[in-house]
Amino acid sequence: MSKESPIGVLIVAGLGVTFAVTTGILVLLTTSSYDVSGAVLVGPVLTAISVPILAREAKRQGDPKVFRLLMIALLVKMLGACLRYYITFHVYQAADATVYHNDGVDIAAQLKAGTYEFDYSALDGSYSISFITGVIYTIIGPTKLGGFLFYSWLAFIGYLLLYKAFVFAVPEGRRRTYGLLLFFLPSLVFWPSSIGKEAWMIFTLGIAVYGVARALSGVVGRGLIWAGVGLWLMALVRPHIAGMVAIAFGLAYLIQRRQPSRSILRPIARTVGALAVIVLAAVLVQRSAEFLGITELSTRGVVTELEETAVRSNSGGSEFRPVIVRSPTQLPAAVATVLFRPFPFEANNAQALAVSLEAAFLLCLSVIRYRWVWNAFKRMRDRPYIAFAAAYTAIFIVAFASFPNFGLLARERVQVLPFFLLFLAIPPFSPLSEETGGQDLEARDRASPLR
Repeated sequence: MSKESPIGVLIVAGLGVTFAVTTGILVLLTTSSYDVSGAVLVGPVLTAISVPILAREAKRQGDPKVFRLLMIALLVKMLGACLRYYITFHVYQAADATVYHNDGVDIAAQLKAGTYEFDYSALDGSYSISFITGVIYTIIGPTKLGGFLFYSWLAFIGYLLLYKAFVFAVPEGRRRTYGLLLFFLPSLVFWPSSIGKEAWMIFTLGIAVYGVARALSGVVGRGLIWAGVGLWLMALVRPHIAGMVAIAFGLAYLIQRRQPSRSILRPIARTVGALAVIVLAAVLVQRSAEFLGITELSTRGVVTELEETAVRSNSGGSEFRPVIVRSPTQLPAAVATVLFRPFPFEANNAQALAVSLEAAFLLCLSVIRYRWVWNAFKRMRDRPYIAFAAAYTAIFIVAFASFPNFGLLARERVQVLPFFLLFLAIPPFSPLSEETGGQDLEARDRASPLR
């Protein structure tokens, strides 16, 4: 194990950040509005908040390389926010972020003046993002680029929690491989880096899934608290995604292999936990149906809604013929559509070509590591977090294969890629021994080296 200390890295990084911030403040405060110059203050503050969090994670894993990986990932995520800001306002010159920003400025002004009339029932979908932006602007001021940085940082925290969930629940997995894919895959860096729903969803997914990982690994009480908070925050914006997570959680909880226990209370705790998961899933599924306008909560009703979604989304210049999953025979085409399209020969502009190259990389890696994928599936009962990831990925694919627009699909699939990447980071192993399967996962994780 490496004996290096992160102190040297901290000193160098601190000097560089100090120089950059001092220069940036002197230049931007005299040449720009707070829309841009405010970001020079927001970025370093977010970095300062992040450093002890990342150092603690590195210490927990016992390897300073983790700290360097996470610090580089944070820097890349901040740069992704700057790139997204530039493309949004200097290339496309129009985006939902403008609406959220303007609404956020108004809400922040009302919050500071004490005149805002809070209405919880209004926190639904897009308005939730406007309200959240207003709360953020109350803290950092109405800076548009600063808002991009803040939302990008929230997404980074979500990725960090997803990474922690993998390390905790699948200790034999290649955590370095998973971290590199999770933190540096271009679409995961770029899309959840602006004021908008993508960043918020990654943040809340991280909270919920970290709880799911703990609950499925035996820490049921605290796990359910994390999962409940994450699902509630997620449901404010996209209840259908929260419903997918809850259903996948319930399935994984029910199929996991039970370890023998001498405690009389353990079976009771498991039963209570199962009931809580089932009730939570039922509530979120009903909420999702109302949000999506599904009047008949059945296979027929869902298929009908997917067909209508295909019609509504068929615009924007990146249209293609979608896959409506009506039978298992259509699943392979749906998998290829959601995870690996557009193919390079389907790209009709530079942006689509960039997306297609990333998808081609994932397809090639999946083919090369097909044994890894198969191995992960075989271990689902022993590692119920893998079963959760598989169930969520399957549900997501069935739902989003109906989107007939590559642009929308590229943005939406950032909500499933972290779970698919898990299957590319679990190498083949011999079957778990009874002794290994019964060990405490958290203790075993603390003892295992970085891989």
